[in-house]
Amino acid sequence: MKGPLTALRAAVALALAGTLVMACGADGGDSKPLTWSMWADGGEEHQVWRELADRVSRDDPQITIKLETSSFDDYFAKLGTRFDKGDAPCIVSMQSLRTAGYTQGMLPLDDLIAKNKFDVTDFDKSIMKGLSANGKQYALPYDFGPVILTYNKGMFRNAGVPEPKPGWTLAEFESVAHKLTGDRKYGFVAAPQDLWMFPMVLTRTGAQPTDAAGKLRLTTAAMTKGVQWYADLAAKEKVAPHLPKSGAAFFAERMFLSGDVAMSASGPWALLNLKNQAGFQVGLTTIPAGPDGSRTYSAGSGFGISKSCPDPERAFKAITLMTAKKQLEWLGGVGRAYPSRESAQHAWYESAHLAGAREVLEAANAMSIPLRTTKNWEQVNRLLNQYGAQLFNGTSSAEQVLEQVQRQAGRG
Repeated sequence: MKGPLTALRAAVALALAGTLVMACGADGGDSKPLTWSMWADGGEEHQVWRELADRVSRDDPQITIKLETSSFDDYFAKLGTRFDKGDAPCIVSMQSLRTAGYTQGMLPLDDLIAKNKFDVTDFDKSIMKGLSANGKQYALPYDFGPVILTYNKGMFRNAGVPEPKPGWTLAEFESVAHKLTGDRKYGFVAAPQDLWMFPMVLTRTGAQPTDAAGKLRLTTAAMTKGVQWYADLAAKEKVAPHLPKSGAAFFAERMFLSGDVAMSASGPWALLNLKNQAGFQVGLTTIPAGPDGSRTYSAGSGFGISKSCPDPERAFKAITLMTAKKQLEWLGGVGRAYPSRESAQHAWYESAHLAGAREVLEAANAMSIPLRTTKNWEQVNRLLNQYGAQLFNGTSSAEQVLEQVQRQAGRG
């Protein structure tokens, strides 16, 4: 997943020092470099991905990778156009929530996996499903994770409220949120973004935003009830701040890091950055349990191959090396990924030094399912953010907003 890497300067500097030494004598042979496009919000992220490409070349000198990066939003805005023009990079980075919308330009990997007898059993099953569509695998994952809740340990301690444990309930969550609200501080931060809102709706009512056929279904009674409850945490219960009229992008992250809210949804891909950016101790726990227990979604990202790639065999070799155990251990160790390979996840825990992290993430993994999306999910998420302020500030209802989004995006 995406996010700034403010904590990685030392690790990246050491890694790049080794890279420069190796690069002086490296020989990529006569093979043409494979182009790889990846999102990177800042120079440190670019450096991490540059190092990953160089690590692959050191493992196989016949493979050289030419990296190009852009911001997360720009990356996906341009990718569809590049697919249509037939000039997409050989190696395509893909987020699970967006996979269904980009399969027209990606090569299914199933035949290459079978031909090369590539063992995928070490990869988490939920993210393998998340990076597939219509029964075909489109990318090999490098990271994944379940949505959980992070919390400000100092706010709990100062209020004399016990820290939440895995298995806690929605009733306990609401009670705690009220106790931690006051004096311009809030117990929780709610936002109309897919990964933050829909897990809470899922655990509350069991509603999912798509049906089995991948069609948008935002207007069911269960979805409307769940979204209204979630929005009312801000609009009526006042345990969450109102959204800014300018939009909700990154609102939850900013509010949590500001120290003005006690709890926020997040994922393991962001935890090390939160820990290093926050001016307080960060704790984590599971999404609170509703009528059917604690439920949540998983999401993640991986690497696939474009249909326009002239050398898919070599590109496949490259992405298998990019997602090899030792590379994912490295990414986990520098804080860039919660590894998709179960055998590499120890590196993340060893680097995180977050008390209770393993218990929480293992519990969340056990109850998570992939967040299945539509082909036009970016439009859906954009509309939810566009109309979210009205809903979360109490000037519109969930029924009105969801019907509006369904009407505008439901045919995608």
